[in-house]
Amino acid sequence: MVMLGWCTTSFAQSCPKLPELNFDRRGDAVYMDSLLTLGRVHRQITARLPRNRNNDTLRLEGLRFMALVFKQMRGQQRDSSFLYARKLEEQALVYHNNLYTVRALMLQEYYLRTVKGDYPHALQINQRASELCVKLPRESSPRWQVQMNMGDIYMLLKEYSNALTSYHLALTLLSFNKSLTPKNRKLLTSQAISQIGEVYEIRGDYELARQQYEASRQIALDTHSQINVAYSDERLGDFFISRQQPAQAIKVFEEGLAVWTQLNDRPGQAAVWARLSECYTQTNQPKLAIEFGEKAVAVARDAGYIRIRQMATQSLYRAYRLANQPAQALAMYEEYSMLRDSLTNLRRVEELSAVQKKYDINQVRIAAEKERFIQQQQLLNVRRQAELERLRAEAERDQLASETRMNHLKQSIETERLRAESQKTRLEQRAHIDKLSHDIEQASLLRIVLVGGLAMLFGFAAVYYRKNRLINRQKLEIEALNHDLEDKVLARTIELKLANDQLRAKNREIEEALLRGQTLERKRMAADLHDSLGGLLAAIKTSLSALNPAKMADREQQIYHNLLNMSKEAFAEIRYLSHNLQPDELEKQGLSQALTRLVHKLNLSQKIVFSLENTELPRLDKTAEFNLYSICIELCSNILRHSEATEAQILFRRFNNELNMIVKDNGCGMDPRDATGMGLHNIQARMDLIQGRYEIHSGPSEGTTFIFILPVLPNLEKA
Repeated sequence: MVMLGWCTTSFAQSCPKLPELNFDRRGDAVYMDSLLTLGRVHRQITARLPRNRNNDTLRLEGLRFMALVFKQMRGQQRDSSFLYARKLEEQALVYHNNLYTVRALMLQEYYLRTVKGDYPHALQINQRASELCVKLPRESSPRWQVQMNMGDIYMLLKEYSNALTSYHLALTLLSFNKSLTPKNRKLLTSQAISQIGEVYEIRGDYELARQQYEASRQIALDTHSQINVAYSDERLGDFFISRQQPAQAIKVFEEGLAVWTQLNDRPGQAAVWARLSECYTQTNQPKLAIEFGEKAVAVARDAGYIRIRQMATQSLYRAYRLANQPAQALAMYEEYSMLRDSLTNLRRVEELSAVQKKYDINQVRIAAEKERFIQQQQLLNVRRQAELERLRAEAERDQLASETRMNHLKQSIETERLRAESQKTRLEQRAHIDKLSHDIEQASLLRIVLVGGLAMLFGFAAVYYRKNRLINRQKLEIEALNHDLEDKVLARTIELKLANDQLRAKNREIEEALLRGQTLERKRMAADLHDSLGGLLAAIKTSLSALNPAKMADREQQIYHNLLNMSKEAFAEIRYLSHNLQPDELEKQGLSQALTRLVHKLNLSQKIVFSLENTELPRLDKTAEFNLYSICIELCSNILRHSEATEAQILFRRFNNELNMIVKDNGCGMDPRDATGMGLHNIQARMDLIQGRYEIHSGPSEGTTFIFILPVLPNLEKA
């Protein structure tokens, strides 16, 4: 009641985490009932909280807590664990929470495998959980539990090498997991080590098996988990009995008996008493063997523990013979024979059931492998077709680029020729002007001589008059030549400007043709994906819908519903791919609307949170918008596949005549010197096409930032 009052008060304030289960007290009915009450109060409080990520997690944690508490109980109450696990899976799918979906599947798998013995269904759940674990970070992924379960299934199939591999992989994954408490991680490590010891013992590696059992027991002692210490003592003691070492077994069993006595666990005490009776019989101490055997038989008869009763009656039969009490020995032997026959029949049924389960498991594995192979082939065909289309587009782009370079070269040659001709004409005119200037200088010198000679002035007046007229005429000719030269230079300049304008117009036409070609190609690919593959998936879905699941077995109904769900997911993926190849928003409403829709779609289906700031983004021409959108698609794809980030941003900033596009994430980072992939080559080519440049800023565990800088010129900005 104190715990309930404290929890209610705390929930009313801040809704804290639920307490960790104390597995040593799972036999305490009062303690377990108090945990169930806490779980119900937690669910009532969280049900009234508003919808957000933290409150959704609290609701999921409440369902998981109830499933875990019922999992530790005995009898029919364990069925409630499966029901809460199903509720947890349904709610986690609604909240798109992969971590809690996997945890729900693991609770269902444990119930089906240990309580119901439905190994094929458990294997299917394991396979589904393994696929979801790929989407989770390694430090919080429950993949270690999937590998532990697979190891137990391999033990049933007697595939001991595969079981050993699964247990070792589970140990490795446990060391990376940060979501578990240190104590629970150690206890789970102890469990995995004990399972590895069982594999070694079955294979005959007894020394390695003993080392594993002792290491498991030492971890249980270090964590002060009484129930795990007791189980470790029993497992190590059984190993010593099988190796005919009763003295060492007695020491270990006595320690385990002390733990079970402290926990007041009667089944645990009875199991150890039966084992001690066998040990004292082997050490020729019949009195002690009879004492412990009688106590074990009494508890086993009252509680109906058949295996403990068989073990105790067998050891009592040997102990009474050793004590020379034939009547009691005969009675114990008759009871032991009856139990042995009953258990033998039960074991035969279990062996037949195990064979059937093994066959069912193999059928499930074969079906899963066949389906995986078909999916891989389909994916390979799609990738091959995409690669062919990409190579065809690259060939066309290279051809257009070659034609553009050839036009540039022709234009450069023509420009140089016109410049050379203009320079030649200018030099010829300059030489003619220099000649005329020299003639003028000579005429001026002659005029000075005539003026100096007054005596010759009158005699040569006519000559002077004639010369003067000649000089004036030459000046007029020089001025006319200068005007003519200026007109020719102006005309040549106009011709060069016209040629440059024509060349720029041709370049724009080529760029527009390239953009139209890429747009048409993307539309064609999107239409092919939507019409061909989308139509095929629609036909498959229609064919499946025509089946009547009510006439199918439970397992076939599960497979039928799985096929329907996969068809829906594949159809949605085709629509997503066909839309992103050439979104309508980019062509009709511009880059801003296209990126807004892209970020919205990414946030619906991915674990990384994307954000967009586009208030400073103007409307650009089609070439610039198309290339910037393609760059964003390439970078978002790289962030999803490689960055291991939780957040990513796309920002636009305007600085005078420059527009900056910034794409950054908080992921694992990269070395900018290693940025030599095909995707970055494509980004460089696109920035060259729109006369821009880009920078990369990154480092290990520092995230990655791409900055794209392009001038906002009249030929780029439209509004």
